[in-house]
Amino acid sequence: MLIISILFLAFTATLLFRFATADGDFTLLSKRHPKRQEIEDKVVWITGEVLAKQLAGLGAKLILSARNEVELERVKQQLRGIVLNKKWEACTWEVEILPLDLAGGEDSLREAVEKAESFFSGAGVDYMIHNAAYERPKASAVDVTEESLKATLNVNVIGTISLTQLLAPFMLKRGRGHFVVMSSAAGKTPAPGQAVYSASKYALNGYFHTLRSEEKHPPGEKHIDLFY
Repeated sequence: MLIISILFLAFTATLLFRFATADGDFTLLSKRHPKRQEIEDKVVWITGEVLAKQLAGLGAKLILSARNEVELERVKQQLRGIVLNKKWEACTWEVEILPLDLAGGEDSLREAVEKAESFFSGAGVDYMIHNAAYERPKASAVDVTEESLKATLNVNVIGTISLTQLLAPFMLKRGRGHFVVMSSAAGKTPAPGQAVYSASKYALNGYFHTLRSEEKHPPGEKHIDLFY
């Protein structure tokens, strides 16, 4: 009986930990880390240094985006150094950098999408990982300034959705594509001082849940997969 109780407690603790790390989303509990064959030689457009290293280790062809081109070049050279020093034999350094400001407007985003689609001999983007986010210092819901509101929503909502709308037609034309959306617990459970950031994540959740429902097609039809 004692052994059963210990096993039950261990199982419960594991489940609670996974629930917490899944941002309180039961649908994420069944998710697993990607296998190499799912990522190898795929074109992945991403922001975020740590994720870039992990995906490079799986053999992905990377497009790195951020506003700071110098920082992008630093990450690219760091990935190259890992390969040359054989610190990570499985790593690739097929990396393109693409400076991008999500608040730059539709024309700027359209140009970025066209460039991304042209990289790697026009292979096209297989995975778009939405990892960029903007968050101003905490402020109460009634004290948030209009400038802070616009700055947050322009990046976290408008820019992210616009980029998705511009890239999705290319994926649909190819009949394949994946959007990976990094959300937050703030999009499920509001916290004091995070009114605008939380609102932006709720908006993002609503948009991509709707997009996922719209793109659920029978087998054999063109579709876009969403990993959330």
